[in-house]
Amino acid sequence: MSAILPLLGGLLLGRFAHLRLALGIQVAFYAAAAAALIATAPSHGASYTDGVLLSLVLAPLSALTFFIGWRWRRHAQRGAQHA
Repeated sequence: MSAILPLLGGLLLGRFAHLRLALGIQVAFYAAAAAALIATAPSHGASYTDGVLLSLVLAPLSALTFFIGWRWRRHAQRGAQHA
């Protein structure tokens, strides 16, 4: 469940926040989600290594959702300029 934070947060931050602020918050979201994934992995029948692997998969997905949000904002700004 904590993996949703950097995914959804990245999309919304990329869309609505200033770039530098959004990047900092996105890194904090990813760090919190990765720590939660690693720390709670044994509680879900997995090992800490499984939590680390999930965190490594989450990193590029988190960056991708941020990029999609950023592109969404650029598209919306271009549309507003031409309207």
